[in-house]
Amino acid sequence: MSVTVPNSDRDPKKIAAMFSSIAERYDFLNELLSFSQAGVWKSRLIREADVPERGLLLDLCTGSGDLALGFLTELPGFKGDVIGIDFSVPMVDRARAKVAELGYPYPRRVEFLMGDALDLQFDDEKFDLVAIGFGVRNFSDTESGVREMHRVLKTGGQLNVLEFFRDGVTFPPFKWYLDTVIPWLGNSISNSTAYTYLRDSSNEFLSCPEFERMLENSGFREIKSERMTFGIAHLVRARKG
Repeated sequence: MSVTVPNSDRDPKKIAAMFSSIAERYDFLNELLSFSQAGVWKSRLIREADVPERGLLLDLCTGSGDLALGFLTELPGFKGDVIGIDFSVPMVDRARAKVAELGYPYPRRVEFLMGDALDLQFDDEKFDLVAIGFGVRNFSDTESGVREMHRVLKTGGQLNVLEFFRDGVTFPPFKWYLDTVIPWLGNSISNSTAYTYLRDSSNEFLSCPEFERMLENSGFREIKSERMTFGIAHLVRARKG
């Protein structure tokens, strides 16, 4: 059975332009508005992921590259390589600048590229692991994006998704903060309307159970989800059957 995502304005060009406009302050705002929980969530994904020692990893919708670089800096036993993909030129530029600042040997082990999550430029079964942090709800076609992630994963490879889902937060004070304070403060600091979009895209997106069914319909197995920080974010893991 197909799972339908509620209507939302998810035009790829508009969303890419929006993220490009906030690229310079993106990392700062993520940590400020989440009370530093964004970094905690990403570290949880990284530390508990099933990462082969010499594997090849894909960080989809990499943004400024924090998740991709985290696999290299937070996992001493990982000796493989990472590719990060994003559709925003300024975001990719920031990611490349970060790895250049880290210096040897990191620039040899990670590559940041422009790319389309719905039409990835990679062969079938190329990656041992695919990770995506808060990018799935920006897909213009969620099912197509899920199928692409399934396609480029090796059989038995693991998908790791961090996301805000429609059913995530029910505690009224947290809901008020997410729906009111974050858009106002984020828009004010970034001088944009990006954080209104980020709120609306979460409220209009799938519930976590609906997303799990979509993964199952696309061929994923061993699907498990975990609520983090009172349900503000979810970590979903699945394996290509």
